Amino acid sequence: MPSLKNVLEEIVVVEVQEQLKHLNQAVHEKINLSEVTAFALNRLPVLYASTSRGWLHQRKRAHNELRNQIVNNVQYALLGVKRDPLRESTKIAASKIETPAHVLAKLQQLFCKPSLSWQDVPQAFQETLALVMHTPEYASLSIHDRHQIRDIKGYLQRKGGVYNQNDWHKHPELPNPELDSYIISASYFLVNVLEDLVNQEIKYQLVHMENVLPRKVGLDDIAAYVLNRLPAMYATTEQGVVWQTQKAREELSSEIEATVIQAMMTLSKTPRRLTDPIPLLKFEEDCEQAMKEIRLIFQRDDITWQNVAPLVEYAIAHERQGMTYWRQQWRMLGQIYSEMYLKPGDAELSLVQTHDGEILVVQTITKAAFGWLADNPRNLGISTLRLFPAVVEIELHTSFLDFAVTYTREEMAEDGII
Repeated sequence: MPSLKNVLEEIVVVEVQEQLKHLNQAVHEKINLSEVTAFALNRLPVLYASTSRGWLHQRKRAHNELRNQIVNNVQYALLGVKRDPLRESTKIAASKIETPAHVLAKLQQLFCKPSLSWQDVPQAFQETLALVMHTPEYASLSIHDRHQIRDIKGYLQRKGGVYNQNDWHKHPELPNPELDSYIISASYFLVNVLEDLVNQEIKYQLVHMENVLPRKVGLDDIAAYVLNRLPAMYATTEQGVVWQTQKAREELSSEIEATVIQAMMTLSKTPRRLTDPIPLLKFEEDCEQAMKEIRLIFQRDDITWQNVAPLVEYAIAHERQGMTYWRQQWRMLGQIYSEMYLKPGDAELSLVQTHDGEILVVQTITKAAFGWLADNPRNLGISTLRLFPAVVEIELHTSFLDFAVTYTREEMAEDGII
């Protein structure tokens, strides 16, 4: 829910990080930031917001009314939660809880730009590719140092100054409080299981109550209203999610249903007011715009925020080694994607080299994309072999099948493609 957030998450994480500074290294290493944060949040009120005004109000309330509770619960959490190597637990799959903020944090590291925002990602990507190419002047320097030298050279050229390689460390990047706040959410992995349960109930009730509501109400506004009247139920592991979800269904189902109906009736009678979304949503919008630009630059419509980080790593590694054929390969994969009428987010394409030859791997994201490609293997084969004639097999993957649907070269020959 990018337009809905419990403001206490960030505040608690900052407090945890502050208290960790006072612990010795041995104790520090036993602490799991996500577990400590979840432990504290589950003992504090929830302060969800779905608008910028609500965001500011809830933050003010947290600092004015809950400051002592936050500090005390974090202290208690640090004493009660430690990393236990003997305890069986499985982290929540990144695909379930990873956000654009987590991905931007990875890109900041890959590009060695700690203040990188989504707006600057397309340009930073291209600049980094240019910098990693073998240049005698930069041969012994890291990507970070290369960026610093390039930035200083550009600045001095505009100002008419003279470049001194020893001056690169004197130009720190300017602070960006909003970006820092956004990136903090990338330092932990946790989920309030009630968000999903409440969201499901809201969608169900909206269908059944549509004709009786005085006016339509936003899903996020309803969710914030409901979640602020329920206890926090955060989890950091797959087992924790299952346990908390089961507990919520057993103990809170009736309360969730009643509170959702109450929220819909109450909010639908409230006069509509023009409000801005929470500040975090701005970065989500910047992320989508950045993805559009990167798709255009590299002519690949399968690039999304979910897969951009590994693709960046792939491109940098190949460019660094002088294997520039990846650019043409990306364009051809993008052409196949386009010819199969796939939209951004429908699937991901990759070419895998095996002992038997090249395999085109198609990881479908949506059921519609899987159905379309599974029903049209011949069209996919024609596009693939025209651009990659050495491909020996096409593998079609989807999350709801534990095996791949294959289209072999022999089957292509039987269909008259070869």
